[in-house]
This record gives sequence, C-alpha cells and structure tokens, in this order.
Amino acid sequence: MSSKIRDTRARGRPRGFDETLAIEAAMRVFWAQGYAAASVDTLSRAMHVPRASLYQMFGDKEGLFLAAIRHYRDVSFAPVMQLLNAGKTLRDDLTAFFNGLIEFATRDAKTPGCLIACVLADAAGNDGHMRDELTEKFDNIERALSDRVAKAQEIGQVPAQPPADDLGMMLAATARGLMVRARTGCPASDLYPAVTAVVDLVAGKPH
Repeated sequence: MSSKIRDTRARGRPRGFDETLAIEAAMRVFWAQGYAAASVDTLSRAMHVPRASLYQMFGDKEGLFLAAIRHYRDVSFAPVMQLLNAGKTLRDDLTAFFNGLIEFATRDAKTPGCLIACVLADAAGNDGHMRDELTEKFDNIERALSDRVAKAQEIGQVPAQPPADDLGMMLAATARGLMVRARTGCPASDLYPAVTAVVDLVAGKPH
C-alpha cells in the first residue's frame, strides 16, 4: 500500500476511531444482510463513522467487504479451524471441527451460516476480483482438510485411498453445505447427523 493511500485513510479516520471494532460491526451487517442489501448508510451507522470517512478509509463498499472477509477469516472463524488440528485422532479432530462449525453457524439467528460460503459466494457472481477471493478461501479450507487427512494416512490411522486431496475436497464441500443449510434456518440438531455420516466415511466407524 502506498504512503499516499495510507495518509488518505489516516485523514479519514474520525477521532477515537477503532478500526477493529468498526470492521467487526461491518462484518456483522454484511453477514446478516448479504453484500447487495447492506447499504453504505447502514454500514456507516453500524460502524459509527460518516459515509465520507468510510470511503476514505476503505475506498468503497467492496473494499470494506473484503476487509470484513479478512477479519472474519483471521478472527471469527479461526477458532473453528484450530479444532481441526487438536492433536487427537482424525475421527476426533474431524468431529470437533464439524461440530464447532455447526455451533458457529447456528449460534446467532441474526448471522446464520458463513460469511464466505454464503455471503461472499453469493456476491462473487461475475465479479472477477470477488471470485478470486472466494476461490482462495475455498482452496485454503480444502488444503487444511486434505493436510489433516494426509497426516492420518501417513501414520496408518486411515487407508491411503482415496487420496487425501479428494477427501479434503469432499469434506470441504460438506462443510459448505452445512453452512448453507444453517443459513436457511435449519437447526443444529438436524445438521449433526450429517457430521456422523461424513466422519464415518472418512475416518471409519468407531470400534
């Protein structure tokens, strides 16, 4: 980022402005309303900044949305991803990950589902920049799941076939599907059985 852009954004910040809290507020608006429906006026009110300051700090609505996506990935969703590498068996780690995913996606009726799998996926459309952002986020989650399966395969905890990459893609697709169903208001109790089924497929049924 150039010094000119940094200076412009600094000048646009209201006195006492907390960027983390502002982005958190914007994230929740986008998550609740979707990208298209979240107006700049609604966002500026939630963030407690004037419209002019919002544009000076983030460039435009898309810039703010992408900042909210990064905050979501690094702060809000990070604890769920950490469950995937708790150091237990593959079955335990996958179960914890998916159960945590469902709890995360259903705990607040105002923000159901996932900001990435639901809101960013809907916003991407024919927008090349957002599609690239979505692809990167999907690839990262698939890679994390594939790596976890590969570790279990390396120590003989689960069979070497199907390949870890294929299983990672399947697990990631299941995660996205659960998020989308949560977005529709599907209760957690209806989603947990799918976790048991997919974990049994990948990690084997418990003895």
